[in-house]
Amino acid sequence: MKGLLHRHQEGAGSQACGRNSAERISQRILYGIVAVAVLVFGLFYLIGFDRPYIDDPNFNSPLFTNAVLLLMYGIVLAAVVVLGCAIYHTLKTRGRGERVDNGIPVKKIAYVVAIGTMVVLLLTFLLGSSVPMTVNGKVYADALWLKVADMFIFTGMGLILVAIGAVLYGATRYKRKEN
Repeated sequence: MKGLLHRHQEGAGSQACGRNSAERISQRILYGIVAVAVLVFGLFYLIGFDRPYIDDPNFNSPLFTNAVLLLMYGIVLAAVVVLGCAIYHTLKTRGRGERVDNGIPVKKIAYVVAIGTMVVLLLTFLLGSSVPMTVNGKVYADALWLKVADMFIFTGMGLILVAIGAVLYGATRYKRKEN
């Protein structure tokens, strides 16, 4: 079982060690983010969650709301920075020619994914509702932010459905190979 979960290191100078090192670093970063998220959300729900809101006691005002917001802002900022670095690195190293790795047109796939994502975001923004809604007893009528919220909700749901479809398609791979 251990052999299935961990790759064997092949020697000090091999490529596998570098890959394992990168995997180990990314794994530690993931575990760190999960640990911080569990800690912050644990504090949010377990300490001071039932504090009444001063202006309206019908609502809660959890003690660690700002910590959750700061965590989310930090994660979004980190994601934007990583995205920017990845785009910069890709543009710097891609070259002018048609990029094909192992018979796979990498450059075309990258362009189709990037343009497709932008088209989906634009379409879901245009299809989003700008009808005012009541939030915590107050009317919220900012059309731009209502449409942006719908855009992210619809895009997220669509991408989840695409991911489920890809997983189901991939799960049938072995049955398709038999035929």
